[in-house]
Amino acid sequence: MNLLVLCVFAVLNTSSPGKGNDIVYPKGYFISPIDVPISLVGNFGEPRAGHFHTGLDMRTNQEEGHKVLAAADGYISRINVSGSGYGNALYVTHPNGYTTVYGHLQRFSTRIQERLRKEQYAKESFAVDFNLSPGEIRVKQGEVIALSGSTGSAAGPHLHFEIRDSTEHPINPLLFGFQLADDAKPVMGMVKFYPMDDLKYKSDGCRIAVTLHDGNYEVPNGVIKLNASKVGISLNTYDQITTTGSRVGIYDMKMYDDKTPVYEFRMNRFSFTDKRYVLSHIDYPVFTEAGHKPYHKCFVDPGNKCPVYDDLVDRGVIDLSDGKPHHIKIEVSDFAGNTSILTFQLQQDKASTLFKENELKYTKIFEYDRPNEFSNSDIKLNIPTGCLFDNVYFNYSSSAPATPGIYSKVYQLDKNATQVFEGFTLSIKTEKLPASYATKAVLVHQDLPGGNDSYGGKYENGFITAKVREFGTYFVKIDTTPPRITALNIKPGRNMRAIGKIRFKIADNLSGIADFDTYLDDKWVVTDFDAKSSTLTHTLASNLAAGNHTFKVLVTDERKNKAEYSVKFKM
Repeated sequence: MNLLVLCVFAVLNTSSPGKGNDIVYPKGYFISPIDVPISLVGNFGEPRAGHFHTGLDMRTNQEEGHKVLAAADGYISRINVSGSGYGNALYVTHPNGYTTVYGHLQRFSTRIQERLRKEQYAKESFAVDFNLSPGEIRVKQGEVIALSGSTGSAAGPHLHFEIRDSTEHPINPLLFGFQLADDAKPVMGMVKFYPMDDLKYKSDGCRIAVTLHDGNYEVPNGVIKLNASKVGISLNTYDQITTTGSRVGIYDMKMYDDKTPVYEFRMNRFSFTDKRYVLSHIDYPVFTEAGHKPYHKCFVDPGNKCPVYDDLVDRGVIDLSDGKPHHIKIEVSDFAGNTSILTFQLQQDKASTLFKENELKYTKIFEYDRPNEFSNSDIKLNIPTGCLFDNVYFNYSSSAPATPGIYSKVYQLDKNATQVFEGFTLSIKTEKLPASYATKAVLVHQDLPGGNDSYGGKYENGFITAKVREFGTYFVKIDTTPPRITALNIKPGRNMRAIGKIRFKIADNLSGIADFDTYLDDKWVVTDFDAKSSTLTHTLASNLAAGNHTFKVLVTDERKNKAEYSVKFKM
């Protein structure tokens, strides 16, 4: 690669985050990172729970142990190992300034695995995240750097693959020329309408099914009359991969009002700080209630600053105040260019009853473009600018606890469905909390199924204060219960040589596991942790001496409650 090309790449790599529509990415520079034909089960920008997906999820035939290859020459620049997230992950930085990321790996190649173990033993920690110098571990294109797996938050075996620029912004890897067989058009299911005039905060909107006719989608009768002068639209749509039938995210969506483009989004590039804008980009309450069906909004909430939008006219809101029919066309495309089209007409009709009006009750209005506060003698909320996607007609109530073990009133802070981009500070006054339990008290959020999630928090002057990221039901509980340790395949006196691994399950009742340590014959040893199954797995050295040995597990939760389990075994 000549110096001029390298300079061009360097300039492109330092561009500001955004759609990236005008950047030319090097095609053919990277090879496939997996030893089977590329087949996707997840793609770039796909809506996930709480975030946009930042890479490609490549199918590994529902198997672990496939060879993971360096996509180009470079060096191992970062190793990150965790029980959640990407699990075992490698980062390879390349001469052109890009970095490729490989996640959910089963294990690394021998020399990388040895470097990992050195770091883990130095820090006496399974979870590590560290950078390497350019000359430490160099790799060649096509070199086997790991085996595929399902570590971390993976729901099943696959390879998570990313390409990032020099400013750590993830880029759609398909822009680099990876070839996929795909001739299936995106699928459309329902279209949803939202009043954007005086009814905006008084109606939940309405949904209408779309049907496929002569290759295009349409709505019944073709004309929709709505009792609103301004309207927002969202569309339930997804892409389908021809070869596998996998449902993945769409790449591009455009909307036209009487042939005028008024909205577009395209999933080329964004920053990690933009990931949570998915809470505004789609109708997130419907997403969580309807089995993760994404309703992509064709309008942009005023507090949504995600840089993936273009051709915005009035943020994509359709103005129907002229009383005339508006010809609406929505085009949805995948990366291969397969496009589905939905057409219909919208018209204001004050006699329509599609938007049902609800009584608007609220305690206070929170405005999206300024800081907001709410407080009384029992509770304090501080919500900084940038937290809200739109104005919130905030509802507040409190009640006495209906169950024992709660050391505050129970507070209802608006609805769980009210989405928040950044965290805000919440303080709740404790009641009847013994002084000896002050360090054990936690701020608890109750989710919709009724489960309790701890936000931890700090006790001071009678209040528990924590940074939270959602509205809903809150109260104070205490955690004085030690974590639980359960042996899965070992018992006193058992010979473990043929088994080769020692496995435990660890769990906590409320505040969550903060740390664990494992010891073999009183010496600290690395033990792998899988958060999704809450299991610890220690692989015994094949040359461990014959005879009696002791394995000990120490687990600490977030409120410093400790548990210990020790067992003697044979080799």
